[in-house]
Amino acid sequence: MTDKDVWLSMLTCDGEGRAEGHPRDLYHFEERYRRTPSQNSLREKCSIRLKKTCSRQAIKKTVLGNFPFLKIMRGYNILRYLPNDVIAGMTVGIMQIPQGMAYAALASLPPICGLYTSLFSPLIYFFFGSSRHASMGTIAVVSLMIAAVLDTRLAADTGIPGTTFNLTQPGNLSDLDIERATDFRKIEIATALTLVSGLVMMVLGKLGMGFLTTYMSEYLISGFTTGVAIHVVSSQIKNVLGLKVKRFNGVFKVIKTWIEIFRNIADTNWIPVVTSAVSMVIIYVIKTQINERFKKRLRIPVPIELIVVIIGTVVSHFGQFKNNFNVKVIGVIPAGIPLPKIPDVSLVTSHIGDAVIIGVIAFAQSVSMAKMLALKNKQTVNANQEMFAYGAGSVLCSIFSGYIPAASVARSVVQDGAGGITQIASLVGCCVVLVVVIAVGPLFYSLPSCVLSSVIIVNLRSMFRQLLQLPVLWRRSKWDFSIWVTTLLCVILLDADVGLGIGIIFSILTVVCRTQRSGFTLKGEVDSTSQYRSKKRYECVKVLPSVKILTFEAPLYFANSEQFVLKSFTDSGVNPMKIKRKRAALDAEKRKREKKKQQNGNKDLRKVKFEDTREENGKPTEPESQNDSGVDCIILDMAGVTFIDTMGVKALTRVLVEFESVDIKVLIAGLREEVIDILQTSDFIPQHKQQLFLDMQQALHSLDNTIPI
Repeated sequence: MTDKDVWLSMLTCDGEGRAEGHPRDLYHFEERYRRTPSQNSLREKCSIRLKKTCSRQAIKKTVLGNFPFLKIMRGYNILRYLPNDVIAGMTVGIMQIPQGMAYAALASLPPICGLYTSLFSPLIYFFFGSSRHASMGTIAVVSLMIAAVLDTRLAADTGIPGTTFNLTQPGNLSDLDIERATDFRKIEIATALTLVSGLVMMVLGKLGMGFLTTYMSEYLISGFTTGVAIHVVSSQIKNVLGLKVKRFNGVFKVIKTWIEIFRNIADTNWIPVVTSAVSMVIIYVIKTQINERFKKRLRIPVPIELIVVIIGTVVSHFGQFKNNFNVKVIGVIPAGIPLPKIPDVSLVTSHIGDAVIIGVIAFAQSVSMAKMLALKNKQTVNANQEMFAYGAGSVLCSIFSGYIPAASVARSVVQDGAGGITQIASLVGCCVVLVVVIAVGPLFYSLPSCVLSSVIIVNLRSMFRQLLQLPVLWRRSKWDFSIWVTTLLCVILLDADVGLGIGIIFSILTVVCRTQRSGFTLKGEVDSTSQYRSKKRYECVKVLPSVKILTFEAPLYFANSEQFVLKSFTDSGVNPMKIKRKRAALDAEKRKREKKKQQNGNKDLRKVKFEDTREENGKPTEPESQNDSGVDCIILDMAGVTFIDTMGVKALTRVLVEFESVDIKVLIAGLREEVIDILQTSDFIPQHKQQLFLDMQQALHSLDNTIPI
């Protein structure tokens, strides 16, 4: 039987003697089963698309997708769900009060701005958010980045930084007037930044850009948040020590801040130190030894933060901390809801990039937490809709003197743990905050700033605990460890936004490096199980003596195409280049013998060979050979190649050509559909159709029909 007959029988026989069977090679399989692209005209395509879009089912799906609360509320059982949502909502609302004021102070804004954010962001999220447990409001990361933008923007203002007046003669205004003007200017800038961020996030959400968070790995976010926690502590330590130190921005901000603190350490006010120490100890002990230790027994955790804030306010008021001990207090908190006002975005034209970065960071941290809670409760979260919801929350907050909101991990976990089932809990929390905004807020006038700083620092405990995962991470993955540490150091030494950017770039580079370093794995069959594993890790048996199975598990593209070719030579143990050089040497030796034959005239060829042998110290001349590697065929398992580009196609072609030039047959198996598409358009498949197989067993069976399929 000729080779052609064997090939045809392989295509049409199923291995059990039947005349008709399924094609085993890729080329004929694609010809038989591949669907041809539709040849509809543009008008027909538009008509089909329009019918699908305007169908009743499509409209219903669109409405429910844009307003997830409709789907949630359709199955809402009032008697069963409402009590749990009310309890969880009141619990989270009580948490929102001290945290809202504290994180607003961290953002260098008046504390009331944090309460506005805690009021309006959950309200709008109820309608647009897809998570049932996310607690929207203020968080430390966003607040710190807002503060950095405010400091930078105020420093660029004319006159005295932070005022809207031309203060060439400072004596015209009191310190109180300057402070109020500064706060007003900060609110203008913060709300403008929030509006820009919100609009951009809404557009990105509708464009389906929720996948952006995939470029921020878990360990990148962990390193980033830990670095931000160090920034936050550095910014709050001055309130704990009662110092007045200069604020710094940009590169080495943390280092400069600590240098300034140690320069003024002699001016420490011990009243704030003692107050902060007592507050932190109480909050820490109650949270860890009661709330966390007995969380299964406690339906509602002890609202220790609010209790400490109330006690601190009362003690400060009756002890006259501000007048008697020069302790900084938060001051006047206006009562009522501010009038809606559209921010002036021209104030932040040079900070649009910052607005986008802060929005993306808030979204990345929040959506990862929302997905975690959704997985726990067997629910789903739409990342694109979440991005739109966060943007809508920012837009509404900007109109009412708030700033960029995000979902808090701590509050969301509490809302879930307290029995919250839907975002009705957030509406209840809004009512709690609304009471404070309308009536209770002014009563916190005497609250010491160091108490709010204590609340912030204790709440950073979970971020600092992330340092404990480093030893485990080092053992598991050196690459993830390097991403974590690089991001952390860049955030600390440079700044939050710069450090995050470097962390993202570095994490992408690690992926590129890993794909460039990817090589082939030599595989064999494990104990006649038809399972092929690495010969380094398993006790493998060669399938055929003259066959090598190599697998490549990485994308094949421009960055690693050259390595692909070189690794195919080194990892297979067969280097066509060396064989060619050896063949060239043999050819040169042959020509040398023929030339010597001509020079010797009548000498017998055998004598010439005898003399040649003598010249080489009695060693016989090596016989001419095209391939002395002992390998007749190499099978490339390409199932692990997720995508390929044109440079990858050229590299694959070169490997085939190089091995074939030394009489080594190359078979390819397990190509993915996405890879097949590129190979089809590159005319690779028609040119090498006899070398392409559906899987490993088909390729082996083509070499030895005794191998089962």
